[in-house]
Amino acid sequence: MEFYSKLIQLSKTGALLTVLLLLTSLASVGQTVVADSVKFPIGSKINLTIDLPFNQSEQVKWPQLRDTITKSIEILSKSDIDTVTIEATNKKILRQIVGITSFDTGFIVLPPFKFEISKQGTSPAIAATEPLLLQVYKLKIDPKADIRDIKPIYKAPITFKEILPWIALALAIGLITYAILYFMKRRKTEPAMQPVPKVKVPAWEIALKKLDKLKSEQLWEKGNVKEYYTQLTDILREYFELTYNVNASEMTSTEIQEAIAPHVNDDKVMTPLRNVLFLSDMAKFAKAQPGNYENEQSIIYGTEIVNLIKLKVIGSDNQSVKQ
Repeated sequence: MEFYSKLIQLSKTGALLTVLLLLTSLASVGQTVVADSVKFPIGSKINLTIDLPFNQSEQVKWPQLRDTITKSIEILSKSDIDTVTIEATNKKILRQIVGITSFDTGFIVLPPFKFEISKQGTSPAIAATEPLLLQVYKLKIDPKADIRDIKPIYKAPITFKEILPWIALALAIGLITYAILYFMKRRKTEPAMQPVPKVKVPAWEIALKKLDKLKSEQLWEKGNVKEYYTQLTDILREYFELTYNVNASEMTSTEIQEAIAPHVNDDKVMTPLRNVLFLSDMAKFAKAQPGNYENEQSIIYGTEIVNLIKLKVIGSDNQSVKQ
């Protein structure tokens, strides 16, 4: 405090230049703090460069700088603590640049920055920079002059990088609009696709094709009598289901006859049907071997059954149309 009061007294007696020269000479040795300018207008920013010589065997505890240094000095920015090599002496120093400002006018003392330096096996030593005298002055304002901005408003030029997103957005909107209009126009010009009607194949046609295929396979001639009668009765069962809507695939031979009889009411159909179903049951369940005549006659009976029912169905359909 005594040192600071002496500095203020010296400044008041006109010895400011002498003090500044003294501070500069003190700061040139060891740890230093150098200001861009020791005289600056109120509220403006100056930078302090803090240097500390060191070697790698030392451990340094750097002063903790927060928002303010003193009540009158505020910190605006802080750089990282960097290692710098002095080319002239090839020595290394630790350096930090601190931006400060002040909103108090007059002479302000920047207090020393203190560093704690220690080596292995020794007690820590304290190194400190010299105090620095700063002068903060008021801006000169002419009360008679018009009030105006310190600087005119500057309009920065628009760069291509700034307008590139807008160009991309406009292109995207244009492409989407074109695609929508194109497909709408194409949809109007193209004739609407008419659904292809499904042609219903008559049940008798399906049955006759399967009977022809079964006959060509010659299963019973090859000794596959059981498979031959299984396929033959399956064709007839499917034909009855498609024609009369009866669940023939789940019925026994007797149940099939009872279900078909009311629809057919004709011995020309029922007699060959009974013969085919009987031979089929004998071959499948009794392991009987019908003769060649019975085997050949069975597929003939199957074809007759399909054709006779076909004529009855077609005849009943024609009567319905006439009525």
